Amino acid sequence: MNLKRDSSDFVVLDRRSCLDLLAQNRVAAVAITHGALPMVLPALYLLRGEDILVGAAADGILGRCMPNSIVSLCVHDLGEDFSTGWTVTVTGRAEPIGSPSELADPDAFRQWGRGGSEQIVVRIGTERISGRQIQA
Repeated sequence: MNLKRDSSDFVVLDRRSCLDLLAQNRVAAVAITHGALPMVLPALYLLRGEDILVGAAADGILGRCMPNSIVSLCVHDLGEDFSTGWTVTVTGRAEPIGSPSELADPDAFRQWGRGGSEQIVVRIGTERISGRQIQA
């Protein structure tokens, strides 16, 4: 098989491979802008079709900064010696779609942090998706 490689000799993953890897995980690092500065925070996500759904406390930093902004989301799984693994990055507009209770599976959005705060959900399209696989 002839694999496409980047300048670092990592295997460039195609769209389908990236989506398959995203579907296997639930925790991502989400990059937002807060006070005109970049900030990266952990978030729980779900892959629904080819969209990523991220839940957040409405009054938290993610809940205030994600909706209607451009965000990046990174998910990875690296081996203990960092010589194997993969990483997938998605960049797109975080569009508010409501709250977990409005979705077909509201229990899928486990809440981090203090319980009881209102939750929002944003949809991030995967039009801009890229991934790399690290092979020993």
